[in-house]
Amino acid sequence: MKTRLYILLSVLFLAASSCNESLEKTQEKSTRNYNPEYAKFFRIEYFETYKKVVIFNPWENESLNMEYYIPHSGAKNIENLEHSFVIKEIPKRVVALSSPMVGMMNLLQLDQHIKGVTDPELIYNEEILEKVKSGDIENVGKAIQINMEKMMVLQPDLVIGSGWDKLNADYEKMIQLKMTPLLMYDWKEQHPLGKAEWMVLLASFFNGEEYAISIFEEIKNKYNEQKESLKFDKQPTVFNGSEYQGIWYSAGGKSYMAQLIADASGQYLMKQDSSSGSLMLDFEVLMSQASKADIWMYTGALSKDRLDLFSSPKYQSLSAVKNHRVFSYHKRVNSFGANDYWETASFRPDIVLEDLNKIFHSSEPKGMYYFEKVQY
Repeated sequence: MKTRLYILLSVLFLAASSCNESLEKTQEKSTRNYNPEYAKFFRIEYFETYKKVVIFNPWENESLNMEYYIPHSGAKNIENLEHSFVIKEIPKRVVALSSPMVGMMNLLQLDQHIKGVTDPELIYNEEILEKVKSGDIENVGKAIQINMEKMMVLQPDLVIGSGWDKLNADYEKMIQLKMTPLLMYDWKEQHPLGKAEWMVLLASFFNGEEYAISIFEEIKNKYNEQKESLKFDKQPTVFNGSEYQGIWYSAGGKSYMAQLIADASGQYLMKQDSSSGSLMLDFEVLMSQASKADIWMYTGALSKDRLDLFSSPKYQSLSAVKNHRVFSYHKRVNSFGANDYWETASFRPDIVLEDLNKIFHSSEPKGMYYFEKVQY
């Protein structure tokens, strides 16, 4: 696998070398850069006749650092740019491989370019679902099993999906077929505003950076204003997650959720933990640690069999359960079970923070956008 990947990327980047050389001969130094304020894994460099978008692999696998060259309108020698990651025109046919990518495209008012999606049953956006139903948007299968025949017929200009620690077989096939995958690592960012800042990266492929930056600045300002002006003397103790087959799954102490809880003036139970991803804890250990916590941010399902657990003695031993201070992100769920929280919340941390402020500092929080009290 590693050998095949190395050969594939070597061929691609050797093919790009003549392109890069001709580009850099015209302008060796960038005129300006967009260095993200919060996001860690991308940069945009601007040159006289083109811009260069660089995406860094979060696992420091330099062979998976991706570079995209986007010539300015009217730039010379565009016909000589043969690298498969040269974006010669604004993408008009886009495939979104996850509902968050649909959400980001919609936020940037670029959803008219979406011509294909995976897993439509996980999409909350009603307009996109209607277009899938009418056939205006193609269902290209599942994110874990893309229908490459449909992709070949569709011939997308850009395929937007989550990047991982290695290039999977579907992405390899897309590159071989001269499709352009855009690997998004927004989900690896630890700061909530770092996740949101990836909208600037995506917009750059459509020459929409200025618009994206204006949206991001508004979100950033709202977030930071709440963080600074709504500090509370009382900080409730908060735990997060849910149990499955004896294991408790929770957000790590350095995760974006831990940051959100801290910025909402909450004391996260796992704040001493050093991981940025998900934690797996022994259920009994968690129950002991969380017994006196004020608030439970529940992440499990709301099906009847799950809700029945809240009446069991082991759950009733939790103060948050006894006091009905359990909340979940299931307020915006459609009839298919698709959840808008997973589709758009990553890019609107200001709204999430506002919800958490209401939950943490009000006995009966009202007017929440993503969250609701769990009824049991």
